[in-house]
Amino acid sequence: VMLHASAFIRRRELARICSHYELFKMVEKLPGSIIELGVFLGGGFFTWTKLLETFCPGDRGRKVYGFEGLKGYEHFTDRDGSCKPWVNRLIGDMVPSEAYLEGMVELHNKDNFLRGVERCRLIKGDILETVPYFAQHNLGTRISLLYFDVNLYEPTLIGLRHLMPLMVPGGIVAFNAYGVPPWEGEAKAIEDYFREIGQKVPIMNKFPFSIYPNGYFIV
Repeated sequence: VMLHASAFIRRRELARICSHYELFKMVEKLPGSIIELGVFLGGGFFTWTKLLETFCPGDRGRKVYGFEGLKGYEHFTDRDGSCKPWVNRLIGDMVPSEAYLEGMVELHNKDNFLRGVERCRLIKGDILETVPYFAQHNLGTRISLLYFDVNLYEPTLIGLRHLMPLMVPGGIVAFNAYGVPPWEGEAKAIEDYFREIGQKVPIMNKFPFSIYPNGYFIV
C-alpha cells in the first residue's frame, strides 16, 4: 500500500509535504543540520530525514535532530492565553509512543544511502532541559533549518534563545502556529525574544498553498 501512498494521502497533507520540500530546497546547499522541536508521530521529522538523505546522500555531517518531550502539551503559562481548554477539548494529550518513535528512527537509519549510518536522531525529554543541554554540548553543530511545532510560549522561547545562535546565515526558521488562534504563546515568544536581543521581528513569509508553516523567516 505504501508504494501507492500518493493515492491515499489527503490533499491538505500533500500541501504540507510540498511546503516542507520548498523549505528544504532553500537550505539544500547550505551547511548545517535540521532541527525540529515537537516531533509527535514524526510527519515532519522523517520528511526532513528523507529529503536530506535523497538530495544530500553523501554529506554525512548534516543530520536531523528531533526534540520530543513524550508528554504531550505541557508548560502552559499566562502568555499562552486561553488555549489550554481548547487543546484539552479538541486535540487531547497527543502523547506519542516512545517505542514507535525509536523503531521508526532505527528503520530510517537502516534505509539510508549508507545503511545504518545515523541520519536522524531523536532527543527525548523535556524540551526546556534538552534544548539548552544540546546547545551547550553541540560540538560545533550548526543549523540550516529550525522548525518549531511546539505552539506554546515557553518551549518556543527556549528554542529561540538557545538555537538561534547556532543558525547559519541564510538559514530558515519556521513556525507551525505563528499568528494563528488560539496559539497566542508562540507569537508572543517570538516577539519577546527579538525584544530581548534588541531587534525587530523579521519579516515573516508564508506559502499560499499550505497552512503549515504559518510563518518563516530567513536568518
